[in-house]
Amino acid sequence: MKHPFQIVLVNKAGTHLFASVKNHLQVFRLSDGKVVGSWIDTVDMFTPLKKQQEEKIKVLQEQNKQTEESENNEIKNESAEPAEKKSKGNDSKPIKIPKIPVPGPGAPPIYNYIRSLALSEDEKHLMGTTDSDKAAIIFKVDLSSEGNCLTLIKRQVFQKRPCAVSSDQETLIVADKFGDVYSIGIDNEAPVDEKELSPILGHVSMLSDVLVATYNDKKFILTGDRDEHIRVSNYPKSYVIKNWLFGHHEFVSNLHIPEFDSSLLVSGGGDDYLCLWKWYDNQLLSKIELRDLLLPFLEEFHLPPERFLTDESQKEISIAKILTFVSKKSQKKYIVVLAENTKCLLTFELKADNTVTHKQTLTTDFPIIDICLISENSSIIAAVDRETSDSLLEFYTLGDEDVFEVQSHTDIIQTITSANECDVEKRREFYPLYYINTLRKRSEH
Repeated sequence: MKHPFQIVLVNKAGTHLFASVKNHLQVFRLSDGKVVGSWIDTVDMFTPLKKQQEEKIKVLQEQNKQTEESENNEIKNESAEPAEKKSKGNDSKPIKIPKIPVPGPGAPPIYNYIRSLALSEDEKHLMGTTDSDKAAIIFKVDLSSEGNCLTLIKRQVFQKRPCAVSSDQETLIVADKFGDVYSIGIDNEAPVDEKELSPILGHVSMLSDVLVATYNDKKFILTGDRDEHIRVSNYPKSYVIKNWLFGHHEFVSNLHIPEFDSSLLVSGGGDDYLCLWKWYDNQLLSKIELRDLLLPFLEEFHLPPERFLTDESQKEISIAKILTFVSKKSQKKYIVVLAENTKCLLTFELKADNTVTHKQTLTTDFPIIDICLISENSSIIAAVDRETSDSLLEFYTLGDEDVFEVQSHTDIIQTITSANECDVEKRREFYPLYYINTLRKRSEH
């Protein structure tokens, strides 16, 4: 069977789908499902470990060189010493080659997979992050090319593992798991040594999402973290904090600014609700309650880990994706919400007075891993968690009365699924599909 797609992303025109599975990145033409671009990450988990080994060897070689020079100088200064004593001081000691470091028991596993994907504003570049070597990757995208539409132009390694990216047309903004945010150029210039990179802003907690936003022609960086904080920073003078948005009680995993109104922000994470903000004005407009709607779809997976489980424990909600769109038919505005490892999508109508009402709960046959939206026709592409070899995607189209319906694209779905080159024999060979709930802080924190 095929390994499920982990990330799906579509361009604004809705003509091409970008998808990742393990260390594979593929681009599909949605008119027929044909692969028009592909890339395989050949950097495995041992590459950074070997790099550490090489750095240690260089240090030992330099130390050995300095020791030899020191001993030789001492011998020259002691000209009265016997010749055999001089030669004894010149005997070089062999360098003991350090072993390749291996993570110890209990250390989190390192996977060779793509953690995040995003298109630049002009869609000329595709950016992502890798798990294996803690790098940001930047591709030039040429959808008119008759060959591979993807060309890797930069791979920038970081000291800490990057977990989220955002960008404008010129700059990639990268957030890492230790609370720092970096800025690198979207160009083909050589990457710099990771030790020379300086963060442009920092949190005291692990970052979970980052956005580049514009308000009145001024740019800002919005960051969400594990400590339920959302920070609004000026950019590029990101040491100047514009606002802190306080409204969450659990981690913030998803930040979304609608294309139809850049003054709004929808945020979600580990709470039973979403927050709707006027982010520039530091105004919380409303909280969108989710628990009653999601409760029928929460299963044993959503309970706390066994060592934290009590009689009072509730099944936990973790937000995987937030999208917004305007219906071409009614011109009404909608918010779409995906909760991690659930067989449903929630749709809410956002009204002119910024109140929010529940519109639809779309029930699916399989858990949804990720979703993306084609704005042109208000349709959704979903990557589903299914043990199969012929249909790892589902298409939902907005029908009458602005209700999503399953759309039949059997041939295209089968073509795309068949092109997925990651075959597995058993489910336990799947890479992590659901990890957002691990952001939740427990009593040990």
